[in-house]
Amino acid sequence: MSVRISNVSPIVVIDTPFPGELQLGDINEHVLTLKNELNVISVNYPDIPRLYPVDQVFDESTETAVRNFQRIFQLPVTGTVGKATWFEIKRIYEAVRRLASSSSEVIIPIEIYQENIPEPGTNEVFPTIQLAQYFLNVLSVYYDAIPAVDINGILDNETQYSIRQFQRVMGLPPTGLLDDETWNLMYSYILGILETLPSSAISLPALLYPGVVLIEGSEGANVFIMQLFLSYISSIILSIPPVNTSGLFDAQMTTAVTEFQRLSGIEPTGMIDEETWSEIVDVYRQMRFSSYRPIGQYPGTLIGE
Repeated sequence: MSVRISNVSPIVVIDTPFPGELQLGDINEHVLTLKNELNVISVNYPDIPRLYPVDQVFDESTETAVRNFQRIFQLPVTGTVGKATWFEIKRIYEAVRRLASSSSEVIIPIEIYQENIPEPGTNEVFPTIQLAQYFLNVLSVYYDAIPAVDINGILDNETQYSIRQFQRVMGLPPTGLLDDETWNLMYSYILGILETLPSSAISLPALLYPGVVLIEGSEGANVFIMQLFLSYISSIILSIPPVNTSGLFDAQMTTAVTEFQRLSGIEPTGMIDEETWSEIVDVYRQMRFSSYRPIGQYPGTLIGE
């Protein structure tokens, strides 16, 4: 069942300029933006297929999604994104996001946990800033305007500039601050990009424990990151079941965490506290960036240490 957006809804001001016509075979950052926005719209309009992978390639599935969007919103069904289609996608995307924020029935799954965000110039290290810096570095591969930064957990000048560039690209006020809207949009883009990549193609830094225990039912960026860590670990330690990289801590993830804890000599609670978080990060980095690999059953420490 589709949730309709009224054509007489309040006018949405779109500041993002039209990048030129997009069509089958195009490869650029505007296609990546298009795919993410169509995926958000598809939450309320299931006739629009969800696009995987979310990358810079305008492929046949993107063309199909565009055609379905044009059909629903009574635009010429061309499969290409001209000016009228581009701005209609922007308008509906903003309307769906606003509807999600005000409705308990339609939720775009991008809600996340944050601790307090520091003021600019504070030299204290914050896990959320560190995670945002990693996200910015991933986005810098796809968007030339977004520079990579050091993953130091400090909201320094370089990080603020990169956040401002992300905000400009996404049509948000360029404050350089990691406010809720910026964080949620950043996470939704990262989720779209990384959830479809094989674990071997993703390189994760040593991310700090965020200060919250993750349990079954938790969701958001910290859960998603742990799923990326565990996805790689489970590809090597076969007794640990694979996990869904969805950002939702489901029963399958509880089983994977419990088995990881058992093998690591940690109380098998199925919850990710500071001890379990740190062990997952350490084991991942030793496996990912070391020549040593466990053989057969994982004994709790890497063979060769």
